[in-house]
Amino acid sequence: MGFKRIKLAIDSDLDQVFLVGVAVNKLCSISSFSLAESYNIELCVVEAITNSIKHSYRGEKGKEVVVILTLTEDHISIDVCDCGTAMDPDVLKNADLTYHNDKTYDIENIADCGRGIGIMKMIMDSVTYATGKEGNCLTLRKNIPPVE
Repeated sequence: MGFKRIKLAIDSDLDQVFLVGVAVNKLCSISSFSLAESYNIELCVVEAITNSIKHSYRGEKGKEVVVILTLTEDHISIDVCDCGTAMDPDVLKNADLTYHNDKTYDIENIADCGRGIGIMKMIMDSVTYATGKEGNCLTLRKNIPPVE
């Protein structure tokens, strides 16, 4: 299969976020991700774009959010990039939805900030963040399960 890549750019308008969600879900559906996994990956991407608009651009419309979707033989990688205010690296590092031994979440002690990132870290195999002169980029990666 090699790799397939698409690049989408949307305005920093929350009403446009669903468009990328649909594209992500369809791209996942051509791989061996289950329906549930496809929706979980879509959820993570929608959350990442929403964070970009709400936090990096502070809800200001007219800015660009670029999403690069790359599907390889063994994983999907999604880069969500913007040119707004950078995220504090501690937000990613500290975002954690930890199981207790009985497989329940400690809902009472989840931080007010970073819940969405905690969900991303739980669902995806890798969540990384980089910032530089080109802007900010959150990268989500999920390994494709082997075909049975």
